[in-house]
Amino acid sequence: MKITVLCNDIAKDGFFHEHGLSLLIDEETLFDTGTSDVALKNAHKLGVNLSRVKRIFISHGHYDHAGGLIHLLKEIPNVDLYIHKKALIPKYSDQRFAGVPYDWKEIEEKARVHFVEGDIEVDGFKIINNVPTVEKNIDSRFLIEGRHDLFEDELNLYKDGILITGCAHRGIDNIVKKARESLPVSVVIGGFHLKDSSIERIEEVLEFFQSYEVKIVPLHCTGETAINIFKEKMKDKCVIVKAGESLEL
Repeated sequence: MKITVLCNDIAKDGFFHEHGLSLLIDEETLFDTGTSDVALKNAHKLGVNLSRVKRIFISHGHYDHAGGLIHLLKEIPNVDLYIHKKALIPKYSDQRFAGVPYDWKEIEEKARVHFVEGDIEVDGFKIINNVPTVEKNIDSRFLIEGRHDLFEDELNLYKDGILITGCAHRGIDNIVKKARESLPVSVVIGGFHLKDSSIERIEEVLEFFQSYEVKIVPLHCTGETAINIFKEKMKDKCVIVKAGESLEL
């Protein structure tokens, strides 16, 4: 599997970056779309033919994962779009709106929308949605309908031993444990949402990764502190990639 990072919080020289995530899997699948048109601009720089994309998965309804969709659909005709219906409920970070930043009707006019709930399989990919929640590990600032957002809309993607996460709001350890109940997981790539976590929580996740002997590719909201600790302790089991770069897994 080849994964190309179209959007991330850091980028290689000459490429764009923003707080967001978008991954191109081989040539036909997009996982998340970033915040703005950064993924589109980086795809152009890389010479990616976006018309080959057949399916897009949106991990959850935050702007930094769904915001770029409206831009990418300009060059991806008749694509199948997979998203949880609860991703469309307005989301907030404290008082700041953090949800889907456009009229959803525009998306439905340009893509074939499939609302996903539960664990299902799509074109060889397994979607993992049914993840147990440890509420204390979910940032209390995230709100939905006036209550703590427990991210029931969060979709994680699995194929050929590789587990892909958007933000892992429900806990990266919980997600890996859930996947490992029935699937072999050798690589975990994506946002692990540890950027505001305590050192104790980061070390807890580190010990978890080491005990499961997985290779990790931490991106986006994992946070600089956690990424540095993982790289120092896990060595070549932790791979650092930037927007504009690709890796073969």
